[in-house]
Amino acid sequence: MISDEQKLAAIVAYFEENESSHQIAKRLQIDRHYIRLWIELYRYHGIEGIIRPEGCTNYDDSFKIKVIQHLIETGDSLLQTAAKFNIPSRETVRRWKKQWMSKAGEVLYQIEKERQTMPKKHTSTNDLNEKTMDELKQEIEYLRMENAYLKKLKALVQEKNTSKPKKK
Repeated sequence: MISDEQKLAAIVAYFEENESSHQIAKRLQIDRHYIRLWIELYRYHGIEGIIRPEGCTNYDDSFKIKVIQHLIETGDSLLQTAAKFNIPSRETVRRWKKQWMSKAGEVLYQIEKERQTMPKKHTSTNDLNEKTMDELKQEIEYLRMENAYLKKLKALVQEKNTSKPKKK
């Protein structure tokens, strides 16, 4: 296991001593992708991106969706996305994406089913008056994000279904 001090020394070697990520990885006897991730984490988050608290970090589902949505919309690499969101491993992002893609069809089916069976919900004027302006703005932002997510999900499922070779 690489210590935080070794990670910081690698960052210093890269930025100040102009040592390549390949040379640093060879010296530390680790995969160079770790070096590249540390460099990106440092660029986005400074020392806080490198020094991590002990133990595992649990991410909530909304954060995972935000990360996957960013990955899809921007076309950034797994490494760039992990660094931008201060996730210590690109494999974590890869796993989330794989889980998301495998459940995409299931989720769309469930959403379509709910659309067909759920009655229209009418909001009363009293409910709207009780909410503050900030709450309404947050709700609108959440609904926009959810809508964009569902559109992307549907497009990806359709793309996945059309790209499968047909059996003869």
